[in-house]
Amino acid sequence: MTIGRQSDYMSNTTTPKTNVLEKLHKKSISAKDIATQFWCEKQMELSYLYGFKTNKAMDKGSAIHQQMQVQVYRELTVEALTWPDKMYKTAYENILTMSTLMEKGVARELKIYGAINGFLVVGQIDELRMDGGKIVIVENKTTGDRGGKMSPEYTRPHFVQALLYRKLLEELKKQLFNFQNLDVYYKLSQSTLSAEFVSGLKSIGVKDELLSIRGIYTSMFEKMGRLPDLSDNVMIHYVNRSNNEVVADLTVKYDIGALNKDLIYAMKYWNGERDANAVPEAEKWKCRVCRFFGDKCLTWYQK
Repeated sequence: MTIGRQSDYMSNTTTPKTNVLEKLHKKSISAKDIATQFWCEKQMELSYLYGFKTNKAMDKGSAIHQQMQVQVYRELTVEALTWPDKMYKTAYENILTMSTLMEKGVARELKIYGAINGFLVVGQIDELRMDGGKIVIVENKTTGDRGGKMSPEYTRPHFVQALLYRKLLEELKKQLFNFQNLDVYYKLSQSTLSAEFVSGLKSIGVKDELLSIRGIYTSMFEKMGRLPDLSDNVMIHYVNRSNNEVVADLTVKYDIGALNKDLIYAMKYWNGERDANAVPEAEKWKCRVCRFFGDKCLTWYQK
């Protein structure tokens, strides 16, 4: 299944004059950023430039995600006081998540890292399930739809996101991205944990070899390399945000060739080869729910 084709989108050959990450005040690209490019790339860019705003539907969706997370998620109880402390907490909780997956066959919230075209790409997998000895990546989405067939325009970004998670996790399993790679972007080896945080870690029995950023991330990446094989199927689990009922479970087979074609299209924006594209004319119905329509974005606006 090909998730997106460059020809589906408006072509804009103007080359931006500024570094895109710098322009958007970012240091990395999130998997969600790339997925959102297949909903509306222009909207994604404007959200970073003018700020994100939530609505009642989004807040309800976040609450449902939180409810699902607490069912199996294990958290480090020591309070993180500094940025290095928070980075340590992420790695530690990743290790707990992987342990939960092996113990219970299901786990939620695994932070993953990778690199595409020299850019750091980060993401957080909603859910991992064991099925037939293999890990299935599940992306949980809330929707107002009460059933029926979902349009490809609606589901495309969700599949892009889940398939990208599949690619990044496979590369972590193969040790193609490790602490040394992450250190290039974050300079973690130069970071020091706060004394209070280290004292807290010791109080809960964390071993000496894990009382540093390098130690915990090295352990995390090693454990990722020992994860079971990944399923070739990824799933999007849709829940009605009004009543928490399951709307649909959609699956798609992992096709690295098709995904790479989508990434080539997406990365041309991040590489600065083109400006952000708006939706094609056939999808301008999306503009009705965009807060930038008729203001910051006039692509399909008619006075």
